[in-house]
Amino acid sequence: MLRTINLFFKYILIVSCSFHFTSCHSKTNDELIDKPLGEWKIEVDGTPVTVHQARVSKYPHNQAFEGYQRPVSQTEIAHFACFDYKKDAMVRITSPKNVKECKIRPTEFGIVPVVKENTIEFTLSGPCQFVVEFGDHHEALHLFANPKKLTVERSADARYFGPGTHEAGLITMRSNEMVYIDEGAIVYGAIESENTSNIKIVGKGILDSSHMNSGHSISLKGVSNAHIEGIVVKDPAHWAVVPYYCNGITFDNVKLVGFWRYNADGIDIVNSSDVTIKNSFVRAFDDCIAIKGQKACYDKQKVIENIKVDNCVLWNDWGKIIEFGAETVVDVIRDVTISNCYIPRFTMVALDMQNGDRARIENVHFNNISIEEPITENATLKDEPLDTGSWGRTVNLEITGTPWSQDNIRGSINNVYFENIRHIGSVCTGIALMGYSEEHKVSNIHIKDYYAKGTKVTGTSNLIRKNNYVTNVTVE
Repeated sequence: MLRTINLFFKYILIVSCSFHFTSCHSKTNDELIDKPLGEWKIEVDGTPVTVHQARVSKYPHNQAFEGYQRPVSQTEIAHFACFDYKKDAMVRITSPKNVKECKIRPTEFGIVPVVKENTIEFTLSGPCQFVVEFGDHHEALHLFANPKKLTVERSADARYFGPGTHEAGLITMRSNEMVYIDEGAIVYGAIESENTSNIKIVGKGILDSSHMNSGHSISLKGVSNAHIEGIVVKDPAHWAVVPYYCNGITFDNVKLVGFWRYNADGIDIVNSSDVTIKNSFVRAFDDCIAIKGQKACYDKQKVIENIKVDNCVLWNDWGKIIEFGAETVVDVIRDVTISNCYIPRFTMVALDMQNGDRARIENVHFNNISIEEPITENATLKDEPLDTGSWGRTVNLEITGTPWSQDNIRGSINNVYFENIRHIGSVCTGIALMGYSEEHKVSNIHIKDYYAKGTKVTGTSNLIRKNNYVTNVTVE
């Protein structure tokens, strides 16, 4: 059985990672919302908030890149809005349709809306990012309640984009430079920086890459000490935000939304160290946050270490939420902590290691993570329907050659800790652990307080599966 599952995941993963540098609405939802389409209205203590559109994936469909982009028939329009958090403020949403059911995710935030006809009201206990759903995940409303102040102020010589629309194209940053995208600004373009230090990309506006036919929304190469805070990143051509062989990169309260194109990952950490992602929101089409080692970057940085992801809300419409690999061309990936994260929606696997190359992956901690519902509706690979019976997996740790393996050396996975992992969704297909050989094992896996649908999982549970190349798995 495990062999069958393993082969299925390899088949799926081929499409999840294969585009690295190339450039059916549900009946239930229709029944729950029955007023003709109009305009959203959002107020915070009576003050109107601007509502933006975002094109997102309608259902999980992917294919090998064949020279054309994903058709819009596989997408739908969702909405998002940003506002400053104010204590005890009443958030009032007027929907364009009568609402018969409403749920706010992550559900563990405990935000309980009061619904009356086409209005929803609630209060917040602090800055946060969340999603309002109306019966199912389609046409969700994404809301981002920001801290009132950024942690850094605008410098006098910042490259400034004020309220309004800006056709900026490709913005190239130099050392010691700041790009400031102010609240109310929509900047159509992308940002790059190479072999620089001490750069800042901050503000409460939107960096929209929909007018760019290729490239990343933010591309950093050989950058040290970068700070990205507050902005919304929208509609990349493929991978959105990528630090290549960088050191000392911080993402704080960054929101990624409006991803629908093939291979549209969120943040891909490539041969980089000392990277922190905190207080952020990612809704990606493909992997949300990926840690990768690429052969082209190996000579520049052979170690990935000190990666922290904390207090983030993560949603993907294909692929994985947290992904190590599938390219792992570094000597070691170590000292990684994923903590206090919430996964309202996902597809195949929430927490994944696909060690396809030489890396020793070691000393990784997953702490206090909440996982909710998988999206399996109309899942297709090219033109073929997919069996999604094993989707909704909590954890997959695997050492294997993949179509993206860039050397012929296999690695290992050692000392991985899972503590207080709550898979609270209605579907949970458990944990799969798969080593490669006697020399390339998955070893020393520590699982403490893992709950599946409210029940604590024990070491005898069939929700934890492993092959013969896995040693020392403890469950408590």
